[in-house]
Amino acid sequence: MQPIEPLPLKSVRLTGGLLQRTQALVKDKVLPYQWEILHDRVEGAAKSHCIENFRIAARLSEGERYGVVFLDSDLYKWLEAAAYCLEVFPDPELEARADEMCALIAKAQGRDGYINTYYTLVEPAGRFTNLQQGHELYCAGHLFEAAAAYYRATGKRAILDTACRFADYLGQVFGAGEGRLHGYPGHQEVEVGLVKLYRVTGKAAYLELADYFIAQRGKKPLYFEAERAEPGYREIYPQAVIRQPAYAQYHEEPVHQTEAVGHAVRAMYMYSAMADLAMLTDNPALKQACHALYHSVTQRRMFVTGGVGSTQEGESFTADYDLPNDSCYCESCASVGLMMFAARRAALTGDGAYYDTVERAFFNRVLGGISQAGTEFFYVSPLSVDPAACHGNPGLAHVKPVRQKWFDVACCPTNIARTIMSIGGYAFGEKDGALYVHIPLACEIDTDRFHVRLSTQYPFGDSLRIMVMERGLNLMVRQGELAPIRSALVNGQVRALSVENGYLTLPGLEPGDVVDVFYDLHPRYVVSHPRVSDNVGKAAVMRGPLVYCAEQADNGPGVACLRLPHIPAFTESEAFSDGAVQLTARGTRAAFSGGEALYQDRLPRWEEADIRLIPYFLWANRGEGEMRVYLNVQ
Repeated sequence: MQPIEPLPLKSVRLTGGLLQRTQALVKDKVLPYQWEILHDRVEGAAKSHCIENFRIAARLSEGERYGVVFLDSDLYKWLEAAAYCLEVFPDPELEARADEMCALIAKAQGRDGYINTYYTLVEPAGRFTNLQQGHELYCAGHLFEAAAAYYRATGKRAILDTACRFADYLGQVFGAGEGRLHGYPGHQEVEVGLVKLYRVTGKAAYLELADYFIAQRGKKPLYFEAERAEPGYREIYPQAVIRQPAYAQYHEEPVHQTEAVGHAVRAMYMYSAMADLAMLTDNPALKQACHALYHSVTQRRMFVTGGVGSTQEGESFTADYDLPNDSCYCESCASVGLMMFAARRAALTGDGAYYDTVERAFFNRVLGGISQAGTEFFYVSPLSVDPAACHGNPGLAHVKPVRQKWFDVACCPTNIARTIMSIGGYAFGEKDGALYVHIPLACEIDTDRFHVRLSTQYPFGDSLRIMVMERGLNLMVRQGELAPIRSALVNGQVRALSVENGYLTLPGLEPGDVVDVFYDLHPRYVVSHPRVSDNVGKAAVMRGPLVYCAEQADNGPGVACLRLPHIPAFTESEAFSDGAVQLTARGTRAAFSGGEALYQDRLPRWEEADIRLIPYFLWANRGEGEMRVYLNVQ
C-alpha cells in the first residue's frame, strides 16, 4: 500500500495563526539564542561547549573536551532545525552559519569517516566498546537526520557527503558475518537517521543497516551483557536502572514487544524506526508490533497532554495507568518521538486517527516546552506544580516551576526547535494525487500538483476555509475525535460528511471553489480511568486538541482548592497571549476555618468563585506559581 507522503516544507508557507507566530519566534529568537548558547555566550546559562568540542576535534582550537558524551547531537539538531527554517524562511545569514557548521563537522571527521568528539578526544581507544552507554550511534543518527534535511533545504552536498562517509563506515563495522560487530545502539536513533539517508540517497545499504540494528536487538545472548563483561569496561552512568534490559528495550526482539517499557525517548525513536521499516520493507511482524506498542502507549501509559514517561528513575514508562501528576517526567524529546511514531502510523495505515496523538503531543507538550520569549525551555513537564514542594522535596528536584535558560543535558531545546520548524510536513500530505489536511493551519500550499490557500485560527478558531486554485483537486480533510468536523460547505452549499479512513473526502474540486469546514471546539471534561488514582473525582478540561490548566497567576494561591461545576459551562475570552482563548467557569473554592492547624475536624466551606483556565502550553510564562491540569468536579 502506498503511504501518505508529507509535503515538502518549502511548499507550505504559513500565513497566520499560532504556528506562523511560533515559527517566526524560532527563526527570530530561538535559533539565534541557541547559536549563542552553543558558543557559550549566554550569561547565567548552563555551559554547552558543544561547538568548541568540535573545534578542538578539528584541531582549530586547543583545550579539553567538556560535557556529556552525547553533546555532539545538540549541534546536529540545531543544524536540522536551521535546515527546516531555511526551507520556510530563506535567510542568507542563517545559511552562512549553517554552512560554517557543516564545514566544522567535516573537519572533525576522521579519515575513515568516524565522527564523535568524545571518543576522538577523550577515549580514542574506546570506539564502539560501550555501545550501551557511549551514544556514538545516537549522535550519528542525529547527524544523518540533519544532513538529509540540509541537503533537501539547500541542495548542498557537503554535509550529506560527510554523513554518508560515516554511514558507509558504520556499514563496514556492523552487520552479520565474521569480522563485524553484532551490536546495536544503547540509545536508539541511528535507525531513523539511516532511513532518512536512504530516502535522500536511494542507497539500499543504509536501509539494510537500519533493519539490521532493529532485527539484532534483543537476540540472545544479549550483546550488552557480553560488552559489560569485557576487561576494562567502564560504566559511564552509575544508575542501576540503565543496566536493566527493558530500560533500552533489548529485553526481547522488537517484533515480539507488545508493551511500552523503559526509557521513553529511546522507545519512541525505536518505534518510529520500526514503523519506517514496516513501510519500506513490508514486514508484517513489524507492523503488528507497531500496532501493539502504539496501543500500549496511548491507551494505558500516556498523559492527557501527550506526555510520556511516568518516572524520573530512568526517564521511563512504568505500569499501566501509573500516571502521577506532580512527579511525572514527560520529557520534551519523548513527546517529539511520540509525534514521530504517530505520524508514521498514519502514513503506514492511511488512518487519520493517529493524528489526534500528533496534535495532542504537539499543541500541549511540545509547544509547552518553549517560553513565549523563546529563550527558556522545559525538559520535564508535570501536570501539577507546587513551587514550594519542587524546591523542598528532593523527589521533585527534576520538576522545575519555571522554564530554564539551558541544561547540562540539553537534548530538548533543539529538538523542540526542529519539530516546530518541520510542522508543515506533519500537517499536510499527499497520496494517489489527493491532498491530505492532517492539521488545519493557515497557509498557502504551492506544489506542481497542488495550489490552495487555507485560512484558519485553529486550534483557537473553529473554522477552516480552503480556496482552490487548480483543476480537479481531490481533498481529504481529517475528521478527528479531539476536534470533530460538525459541518462542511462547498461554495456555500452543505456537503454531506463522507468520511473515509478518518478523512472527509471532497473529490473533483475546481478553480474558484471554496470549502468551509467547521469544527466542534466546545470545552469538555476529560476523565481518567479510575486506576489513575490521583485523578478520581477530578477532570481535565480540553477545547479541541488543547488541554487547559488553572494557574496561580489567574486564580490566586490554593489552586488545589478549586472545584469545577458538575456540568461544564465556560465563557471564552482572550488570554494574555495573542489569539489564545481563556476559559472561565463559575465554580467553587474550598475555604478552611481551622487556621494553621495541620489536621482539622471541620469540613471546608465551598464558596462560589470564578475559575480561570489557560491553554496548558502557556503555563509558567508569568512567573513562578502553582498550576494544575486535573481539578475537583462537583
